[in-house]
Amino acid sequence: MRQQSSMLRKRIIAVAAVAICSGAAMAAAPGSQTFKVFDGLLYQGKPDPSVLGMTPIIQVNSPAAANPTPHRVDDDAVRATLSGLHGYSGLVFLDYELWPLNPASPGELSNNIDMLNRVLRLAREVVPDATFGYYALLPCPEYWSVVGGDPATFKAWQTCNSALDRIAEHVDVILPSLYTYYNDQQGWDKFAAAQLAAARRYHKPVYAFLWPEFHVSNATLRGTNIPADFWRHELEFCKAHADGIVIWGGWQERWNEQAAWWQVTKAFLAGLRAG
Repeated sequence: MRQQSSMLRKRIIAVAAVAICSGAAMAAAPGSQTFKVFDGLLYQGKPDPSVLGMTPIIQVNSPAAANPTPHRVDDDAVRATLSGLHGYSGLVFLDYELWPLNPASPGELSNNIDMLNRVLRLAREVVPDATFGYYALLPCPEYWSVVGGDPATFKAWQTCNSALDRIAEHVDVILPSLYTYYNDQQGWDKFAAAQLAAARRYHKPVYAFLWPEFHVSNATLRGTNIPADFWRHELEFCKAHADGIVIWGGWQERWNEQAAWWQVTKAFLAGLRAG
């Protein structure tokens, strides 16, 4: 996920306040759908997606002080990031991409898992009624070890996923990232299928993150929207293999009601409501 400034943190807290005051937290989507679609969109001037059946979700980043003490959790700083959520009872995703899980030495991995579990304990103290998950940490985020098929890296990925059972015991939901790195639907299918299958090992609801743009790591395609047919395929793929999705993106971008990805999304949401 892209690096985000204090402006984004303020915006997240502002969105949380609106959700709390409106009673929108974890509101049931219209109709009888069980597949959830969460609104993680950050576009400026966007409409209210809840009228289409999307459910609010709150993002909480790791403390702004970066990571001055890499082997210790700053309890007060963590509490401060959650202080605006008192009374919130919806879904919160913790964006903690501070402490490496793969690759990591066994000792580093164990220590980082301990720190992530401490953050969860602190989060539950501050916002006891919320539902929590870590963005893109379970299963370990990995593309080429599953798409490229290298046995050694694939085995390391599986080992990391097993170690993360210790975190899975304490989260409420699993939030794998299925962002699109290349204009390669076959490669994305292989990547997404492996990530979702690994996510199921934790026996918690699985809500996959999707982003209607190509990932920023692709210098050629970043900032451009995924083709409409590819985006439609991703939505349907997740519907078949996950419990829901979080649609994220739009930081510092203006809303475009006519964007092809949004037209596809609206049709997808309409199908959920009708189904």
